[in-house]
Amino acid sequence: MNENYQKEFDPIALGLTKSPMFMGVNLKVFFGNMALCALICLHSKMLLGLLLFIGFHLIASRLSIKEPNFIFIYWQSFTKTPPTLNRKVWGKTNSYEPW
Repeated sequence: MNENYQKEFDPIALGLTKSPMFMGVNLKVFFGNMALCALICLHSKMLLGLLLFIGFHLIASRLSIKEPNFIFIYWQSFTKTPPTLNRKVWGKTNSYEPW
């Protein structure tokens, strides 16, 4: 194998395959967080929603470093492999559990 070989990548194609991000998190997560916290602010008539927004955004941005679609991957793994009906009989064991 040639020792001078370097891996090539196309920056335009790489940018097209990445999910849209805003302020370090996925766009859907950002607007979902913003809507939920705005409703909390309106309902409680306090700025509690702002603190929740900042806290959730920091957690989401930390989890988005490696995988921007982390919430959707966890959601799919939970919905595709739900707990079995006999989980009360067998305790916490579930052979279909992915994690």
